[in-house]
Amino acid sequence: MIHRPLAPAVVAAVGLLAAAPAGWAHHSTAEFDYGKTIDVEGVVKEVQWTNPHSYLQILSKGPDGATIQWGVEIGAPAINVRLGWRKDSVKVGDKVTLTMAPARDGRNFGTLRVITFEDGHKLSGVAANIKLNAGQ
Repeated sequence: MIHRPLAPAVVAAVGLLAAAPAGWAHHSTAEFDYGKTIDVEGVVKEVQWTNPHSYLQILSKGPDGATIQWGVEIGAPAINVRLGWRKDSVKVGDKVTLTMAPARDGRNFGTLRVITFEDGHKLSGVAANIKLNAGQ
């Protein structure tokens, strides 16, 4: 049995423990170099419409003709919808050009600024409005 003076402390401790995973789940975007922008042309291999972030996997040709796979973070589905996306906005096989802020560590990974489709229409990513000198 819990004594009455301890009950509020126990309730508070349980509440803090329950809320802690939400704080751990949030992470920095410092892995991206917002001072740079790169363009990658390719074909959509995979669309991952997931929380907390959605991703695209893109196959492009490197300078030597070899196939390179790029991972692209496109933001949370709820944010993407506010930016005009639908779950089926990007499909496997779509030919696209990505403009993105690249990963600082040189991986074939970035965060989307803009995706341009073969017919010319565009969708913005969460990094579209981050200034080029941000994070420097």
